[in-house]
Amino acid sequence: MKKSEKPLVVDDLTARIKDAKSVTVVDYQGLATKNLGELRAKIKDVGGIFLVAKNTLVKLALKKSKVKVESKIDKGLTGPTAVVFAMEDEIGPLQVLGQAQKENDLPKLKFGIFDAEILDGEKLLALSRLPAKNILFGQLVGSIAGPAYSLVATLQANMQNLVFVLQSAAQNTSKSKQISANKSE
Repeated sequence: MKKSEKPLVVDDLTARIKDAKSVTVVDYQGLATKNLGELRAKIKDVGGIFLVAKNTLVKLALKKSKVKVESKIDKGLTGPTAVVFAMEDEIGPLQVLGQAQKENDLPKLKFGIFDAEILDGEKLLALSRLPAKNILFGQLVGSIAGPAYSLVATLQANMQNLVFVLQSAAQNTSKSKQISANKSE
């Protein structure tokens, strides 16, 4: 890479970091070219971007985008580095990375940035195991709506019982009237 191109790459990385909902930095060393291509495609399918970048340029972009560079980041920016930007769903690309790591033990998660908080590889792996956002929303709605449905069913059952009792009382009253009418004849 020419020296004149480096500021452009830093500016591009900085813009992507600012626009992304989350950023994950991985070590892709040892991943076959075929697997790397498949990983890129899967990440793209869930609204992410997978970029291989030089560590110094990533560090400059992080500083430029006002991310507090800590020792976690310094330790993580060694060796081959790829940056995954989550543009739509914060967890979607991370789930793809977690699945790939589960299958191949690669790529290795170095660190990530979620809501301006820096997370290490273990926390990222735990996040990657979460269900998708729409599934979590469905579970939340189900847990909120469940008691309401139970209440409605209970109230309906009580209403049905009340109607049954009233119908029985009405039938008994009409039978009593018929019996008294028959006795008076």
